[in-house]
Amino acid sequence: MFIKKIKDFYRLLKEKKVDDILISVGILGILVGFVFSPSIREIAVWPVLLGICIKLYDFTEDIERNIIPYNFNNLLPPPKKKD
Repeated sequence: MFIKKIKDFYRLLKEKKVDDILISVGILGILVGFVFSPSIREIAVWPVLLGICIKLYDFTEDIERNIIPYNFNNLLPPPKKKD
């Protein structure tokens, strides 16, 4: 049940493109932090990291979906029979 809720929440995040918004807001916060104070910069890094983590997870899901399964039995010759 808990895993299903996490998957539904992740699907909602991808539909709303929250990862792009988090990265944009974080970069804007970092730029504002350069002007005003370093503590703002330290706080603004977290949305960027979270957005990048969501993008990386999505990337690994795409790779796992597109893996071509190989049948190694067809690639290797059959073993030699002992007489």
